[in-house]
Amino acid sequence: MSTNFLRLLGAYVVMGILFALTARAAEAPKVASFSTALNWVTKSREYQAVCLQTYANAWDKVAAAAKKQKGPWTIVMDLDETVLDNSGYQRRLEASGQGHTQEAWEVWVAERKAGLVPGAKEFIAKVRKLPNGRIIFISNRYARNTDHSRANVNQLGLGDKSDIYLLRKDRKDRKNLRRAEVLQGKGRIKSHGAQKVLAWFGDAAHDFPDDSKLKWGTHKFMLPNPVYGDW
Repeated sequence: MSTNFLRLLGAYVVMGILFALTARAAEAPKVASFSTALNWVTKSREYQAVCLQTYANAWDKVAAAAKKQKGPWTIVMDLDETVLDNSGYQRRLEASGQGHTQEAWEVWVAERKAGLVPGAKEFIAKVRKLPNGRIIFISNRYARNTDHSRANVNQLGLGDKSDIYLLRKDRKDRKNLRRAEVLQGKGRIKSHGAQKVLAWFGDAAHDFPDDSKLKWGTHKFMLPNPVYGDW
């Protein structure tokens, strides 16, 4: 048997093996590979623990502060990744290989499929039982999605008729402007008057007032969000 023949035979064998492996790979179902940050939020016990710990501490502080109030008071909460869990939206994006767009986001919001950040439901349920309190949601969701947002919150068992939603009118309607309306009783809050805010909740620095008198873990409570942000 000649050397050339053996070489040719070997080449055919290698080609056959490669062909078989390629065909098998093509037939195998594709499994989406999600980012480490998204897996941490959706699978880790550590994420659950941090959220539960934050809300447990917040309850102690809010309950104590509410007992000292003689009149109405409020807490201000962001929605996304603070109360509502949008990891389903992020999985959709990563599985399809697409990036975030306003159009894709509004489709998700309209579906009302957001879940709950761990600890949020229990915390809000206890806050509802305190006298003279209300919740104001300040979110960068656009105001045209207020009905969808309220419906999503309500179907998760968190809503109340007294809730106020201050969503974004346009890109210029930043959160600091809406916080000022809450504290001063102006603009969209005029009919309710100036609000006494006991606590602020969010998942990003811009969710909170820049006030040295407000202390982390006492007046301001940050929820973890490693998936997206202005870093």
